Amino acid sequence: MPYHMKAWEVYVERTPELRGHVDLGQLRQMGGKRNAELLPELLGRSPSTEEVQRWGAGKEAVFRELLAPHLQLLPGLLSFLNAAKARGYRLGVGTSACAANVELVLSCEGVGAFFDTVVMEQDVRRGKPDPECYLLVAQRLGVPPQQCVVFEDAVSGVMAAVRAGMTCWGVLTTEAESALRQAGAEVCIQDFTEAALEELLNSAPTPAIAHTVQPR
Repeated sequence: MPYHMKAWEVYVERTPELRGHVDLGQLRQMGGKRNAELLPELLGRSPSTEEVQRWGAGKEAVFRELLAPHLQLLPGLLSFLNAAKARGYRLGVGTSACAANVELVLSCEGVGAFFDTVVMEQDVRRGKPDPECYLLVAQRLGVPPQQCVVFEDAVSGVMAAVRAGMTCWGVLTTEAESALRQAGAEVCIQDFTEAALEELLNSAPTPAIAHTVQPR
């Protein structure tokens, strides 16, 4: 999320049409939203479809430019995913990110190979906190929503998981634990090295884990 915020700052400063017209102070409350939903709130007006596409693509290009040299997975994630696969879990990604951003993150250390399905911006009509993306992940995995566990670092993402009828674990990379728990997270972890994850993996034979991959 810090890279998304910095990308907006850089892109707005580079774009005369946006400079002085965007309320960047609202960004911390907007994690998980698609640009089509985010831009009207930042601008205080409804931009055209062409403007949303142009400005959104421009900002995401800056995001990748800023993130790429620093991209790394959270500690313990690869071991956790290996263990989940070995136990028969089906794994999916549910994100509001565009395809280019998803491809960049999933290329890190080959993490994309663990996931059975990826739902991203172009697959849904509504971003988080709407549950659409997570419900689609569950549908593609062939697993009932109530058997899914979601890992989320954004308040809107936790809300989406809860509205989908899924158990949600908060990841404390972006928001305070109190904010994620208030949104509905049942457990919060700093990263994927915590002992509670082993108990989760052993709790049921064939659940699915819908995971929003987040760069550290």
